Amino acid sequence: MLFITATSQTNHFFCTFAYQSPKSFEIQYMQTYFIKYIYPLRRLSLLIVLFSTFLFHSCLLFAQTPSYPVKIVNGVECIVYKVLPAEGFYRISKNFNTSETEIREFNPHITDGLKAGMEIYIPVKQQKTEEHNYIEHVVEKKQTIFRIRKMYNITEDELIEMNPHLKQNKLRTGEILKIPLTKKNNNIELKSEKKEETKLSDDKNQINQTVKQTTPEKNQIKKLADNKQYKKPDSLKIAFLLPLMLDQKQEASDRRFIEFYSGALIAIKQAKEDGINFQIHTFDVEKSDLKIMEILQDSNLINMDLIVGPAFSNQISVVGDFARINKIKTLIPFSSKIFDLEINPYIYQFNPGQDTELQKLQEFILSEGIDANYIFAELSHINPSDDSFVFFRSMQQYLQSHDLPFYSLRLDPDSLHHIRQVLNPMKENIIFFNTSRINNVSVYLRELKRLSETVNLKIYEPYSWRNSKLEKPGSIYLSVFKDEYPASVYEQYMNVFTSLFHWTPTSELPRYDLLGYDLMQYFIQEVMTNNSLPQKAYPLKEGIQSNLKFEKISESGGYINRFINHYE
Repeated sequence: MLFITATSQTNHFFCTFAYQSPKSFEIQYMQTYFIKYIYPLRRLSLLIVLFSTFLFHSCLLFAQTPSYPVKIVNGVECIVYKVLPAEGFYRISKNFNTSETEIREFNPHITDGLKAGMEIYIPVKQQKTEEHNYIEHVVEKKQTIFRIRKMYNITEDELIEMNPHLKQNKLRTGEILKIPLTKKNNNIELKSEKKEETKLSDDKNQINQTVKQTTPEKNQIKKLADNKQYKKPDSLKIAFLLPLMLDQKQEASDRRFIEFYSGALIAIKQAKEDGINFQIHTFDVEKSDLKIMEILQDSNLINMDLIVGPAFSNQISVVGDFARINKIKTLIPFSSKIFDLEINPYIYQFNPGQDTELQKLQEFILSEGIDANYIFAELSHINPSDDSFVFFRSMQQYLQSHDLPFYSLRLDPDSLHHIRQVLNPMKENIIFFNTSRINNVSVYLRELKRLSETVNLKIYEPYSWRNSKLEKPGSIYLSVFKDEYPASVYEQYMNVFTSLFHWTPTSELPRYDLLGYDLMQYFIQEVMTNNSLPQKAYPLKEGIQSNLKFEKISESGGYINRFINHYE
């Protein structure tokens, strides 16, 4: 029997799969009405887990390092430093406790001396730590003095005393502040890299609820893996950090994360029937950075084998630091923008992002599309931060570097005839836009749809356009998701889903419940089978909605899912 317990800590579900025999009990999974069993919101005073993060970095890097970007050069962690006017090798080497020889070794391109504005790489040196009566805090975007002093339980006067420049200057993103260690905050226990197993404490206010549930037959869902045997773990501790928004009015976007969690629980149930014990800790992390830092204080988290989430970029960096310090594998299921992936070996990024998409498309062009007629339609007033802006430029440069012809044209509603002039009736015509926002090109898509009736014409479309109801021509696109599910396996999965939950997942693609199922099944069977030895790559495995293959991004970095499909 499964006991689902809600502790007095805000929005924390603690589910324990503890049993004597895999056949001796039944199981119940989360349903959306669990919210009525959650204790009312009770704010805990904020003791920031980032104390351990910042002290760890101050031990690892010299004082100047955290304020500069970091890059791996020849396997060595270096800071990226922009040379100031009148600076030479001698001054820079003294400032960073290195030598001119070492700087030149990592910057072979420097032949005519240093120039103002030049970016150079400076290797990071490990040094013995000294005792300080302060720790360092790197100012993040939109942080204020009020928020920082509240984070560390200090007064504004105490903060300014250690940072006198704040009297006259505003906070700048990326600058380093000294945070005084006072009697109010210096008794916070800093977490070491090695943690012994601790017993899970019982909360007197826990609410136990046993829900009777019919368990589907064992192996009802056929495994999609190949027939090779894997070394399954005896037990796994998994923490879900998801924005479930249980204390707020739910929106459609929030429901996706409940569906993701439900699919993951089905994969866990299947593994449980295979003889694996589970301890599942689920936190509603909402959307704020303060909330995630509060949750990371939970003593259970340092004992996890796997963390799943969070979803939002402002929380990912904090959780990433926590995972690196405590050596916990962490799956980021949604975001494709993880800034420290190259230096954090404990991060697993599912969404491969634009670089992998670009590489896959380039491979397609050389293998199948070398004779196509490529047209780059550039709309004016597109923000450079648009996802397709850089992609657009990179594809042009790629074709140019391989001496492949293409057309570039500026487009506006009064110049649609320019597209007709560059179409080739004897070839396949593929059109790229410099924007990922479909509303920017809706007027052009209707005309291209009309033209495609008389000429072989396709657009290259971002996956997000697939759900659009706008009229558009045929397309080519890349995706980590399949366009069709294996019928028998999908039917078996849905039978289990409907038997466990009294609601239906949304039909909009991609299906978040299938994403949760595929990822959790992959991690249980492949990633978590051998926790001791790091791997350069994990095997390719077929899922219902996604085929998965995680590969190491760099020698000292994390992993990224490299499997991406091409569709026409």
